[in-house]
Amino acid sequence: MIIMSMSVNILRLWVLAALLTMATVLSACGPGQPPERARPQGPPPADADVSRMPPGQQGGVFFGTLGGMPRTLNPLQAGEDASSAMALSRLLEGLTRFDSAREEVVPGLAKSWDVGADQKTFTFHLRRGVQWSDGHPFTADDVVFTFQAIYDDRYPNRQKSELSVNGKPFEVEKIDDYTVRFRTADIYAPFLLYVGTSIMPRHKLIQAFDDGSLMRAWSVRDAQFTPEKIVSTGPLILERFRPAERIVYAANPHYYRIDSAGQRLPYIDRFIERIVNGQQASTLAFAYGQSDYENVEVRNVGWVKRNAERHGFTVYDRGPSQSTNFIWFNQNPGSNARGEPYVEPYKLAWFKDSRFRQAISYGIDREGIVQGVLLGRGLPLWGPVSPANRSWYNPDVQRYPFDPQRARALLREAGFTWDAAGKLHDRDGHAVAFSLSTNEDNEVRQAIGLVFIENMKQLGIDVRLQPLDFNTFVGKVMSSFDYEAGLLGLTGSWDPQGGWSVYHSAGRLHMWSPGQKTPQTPWEARIDELMQLQLRTLDVEARRRYVFEVQDILAREQPLIYTVTVNSYEGLQNRWRNLDPPQMGTLVWNYDEMWAETLLLR
Repeated sequence: MIIMSMSVNILRLWVLAALLTMATVLSACGPGQPPERARPQGPPPADADVSRMPPGQQGGVFFGTLGGMPRTLNPLQAGEDASSAMALSRLLEGLTRFDSAREEVVPGLAKSWDVGADQKTFTFHLRRGVQWSDGHPFTADDVVFTFQAIYDDRYPNRQKSELSVNGKPFEVEKIDDYTVRFRTADIYAPFLLYVGTSIMPRHKLIQAFDDGSLMRAWSVRDAQFTPEKIVSTGPLILERFRPAERIVYAANPHYYRIDSAGQRLPYIDRFIERIVNGQQASTLAFAYGQSDYENVEVRNVGWVKRNAERHGFTVYDRGPSQSTNFIWFNQNPGSNARGEPYVEPYKLAWFKDSRFRQAISYGIDREGIVQGVLLGRGLPLWGPVSPANRSWYNPDVQRYPFDPQRARALLREAGFTWDAAGKLHDRDGHAVAFSLSTNEDNEVRQAIGLVFIENMKQLGIDVRLQPLDFNTFVGKVMSSFDYEAGLLGLTGSWDPQGGWSVYHSAGRLHMWSPGQKTPQTPWEARIDELMQLQLRTLDVEARRRYVFEVQDILAREQPLIYTVTVNSYEGLQNRWRNLDPPQMGTLVWNYDEMWAETLLLR
């Protein structure tokens, strides 16, 4: 077992630093809570979206943390890093929204839509009376402008590929001020999910679009010195931005959602996020009552819980997270610029043999990892989809319980033998040994790697753990291919199309051999076919059959040897009401509907 600990003195120093930093943030907002903000009393939009949650009390401030400095608030670039995407998500809404609690797409800025008989035509009816935060009307012109910008070659962005079918952009047509029609080149299963991309304000950005400067709009400098330029249709507006320090949001006076009593959402007056570099400082601030919410890492759950009663919060065990952890072997058959193979040919032969990969899988003590590394806070994982994703998880894939004897039988079948010292050799006499790379900043993965090394010793295999800087490791996996085996994880996505780059042989995240021009194996060709089939039908049950078969194939072939999924733990101050916990996603996904029972001074 690996015990992760820190000295009492170091912990005290971290606590002191975290509390002093948070105190600085709070004092900058004024003593206690920031001054109250006058709430707008004007009538809500004619087509306001009415929350299904019970009515609450307006007022108060939500204190959170943001794990990194946003690089931009530009809608075309914010998706490139998590901090920028999170900041922008407070401000801009889409035609549709994803209801995390019910795991379904629901109306957003559009109040409804119709699907044509060809299943390629979608007509959206916009909410009447919706305004941007500066009071300017929201209309179909904003929708058409947004997609015009996304598809403009002058402005490269990742949304363009997601909002295209076979490389062909959606056709977007304004019918009238409150009706927009989309046509897709072919049936596109996740259309309603992806069309929920952030809609941009034409009246604010058309000049930048016309003069070619759109990619420079809504920069960090704009956020810092002229936040009024950045308008919103979301729950919040940008009030103050202090780089590397904090972001202060205020309630959007023109937000289109209300409660059943007619009160405009959100209930909170302000949302203040402290920008932190490193999870530990954020966790310490929460544990000592200085923030409202925290995603608590498994290794911190015990000591954070000990502070719960004193500081008035609860740590929620959310069950399995969306994340996956896996080990894989480099099966890339190519060579580098010097003509040297990426992988020694005899090792490549091992890695490409499914019996070898299956044997390795049987040799991993996943329950031991759960108990020894995760302290019981996780589950063994057998396939690419976590059980957290109830809609797409296949519970019947082949499993590989810890069975060294079964592993040895598969190795013998593949032509391997053991010498007198118990070391494993291939049929040509090569000792079986390889290096396992992982990112050095992830203690849990390194601990999993050490357990794996001990498990492999029982099979006579020598494994050397090679911790690397994350970006260096990603470079090896994605471009230089200079490694033998890897240990990483993915966060997971609700819709299976989010895994396209992993599953499809041409994908950049097809870890074991990315970017294939044609599938290297029949089973990869079948997965490619299935991924096309699931994409070209709106029949959910048909999609599920295709996606389940993809999971079956991956479990049988073991190109990615899944190990464990870690439980998700989230902490929240007890004063917050209207929680609507989802199976997947954050506990505070519906923060616009949450309200504080007591408006505490800090």
